Amino acid sequence: MVHGAQRTAHFCILSTIPVNIESLGSMIDQFSRFARKVSWLKPLFFLTAGGATLVFCYVVFIEQGIDREVLIIPSIVVLLWSLVSLLLLYVFPSVPPLPDHQAGTWERLKIRVNRGWYHLITWIFCLLSAFMVWLSVKLFVVWWVDF
Repeated sequence: MVHGAQRTAHFCILSTIPVNIESLGSMIDQFSRFARKVSWLKPLFFLTAGGATLVFCYVVFIEQGIDREVLIIPSIVVLLWSLVSLLLLYVFPSVPPLPDHQAGTWERLKIRVNRGWYHLITWIFCLLSAFMVWLSVKLFVVWWVDF
C-alpha cells in the first residue's frame, strides 16, 4: 500500500511540470538537436581557434619584451574552448535516431550499440567540459594575479 502512495506522490510531482518529459528525449538527442541548430557557428569556432593559435605562436616565437606573456593564458583558454565547441559541433549532429519496432533485431541492435557509443562520448564530453571550466578558472586566476 505504501508503494501506491509513493507512486501517486511521484506522479503528482511530475504532473506539475508543464513540459512533456517523454518528448525531450535523451541527453544525446538533446546534444544532437543543439549541434544541428548551431552548426552555422563552425566557421566562427575555426576562426577563433586559428586566431588563438596565431596569437599564441606570435607571443611565444616572435614578440620580445616583458609584456609578451600577458596574452598566453587567454589564447590557450580560447583555443581549448574553441576545440571543445568544435568537438560538439562535429560529433553530435550524426546521432542515429531511436530504432522503431518494425526494424529487425539485428538492425535495432546495431543502432543501440551505435547510440551506446554516443552515450559514452556524451559522458566524456560532459567530463571534458567540467574539466575545462575548472581549468579556465584556475588559469584566469593565475593570469589575474600575475597581470
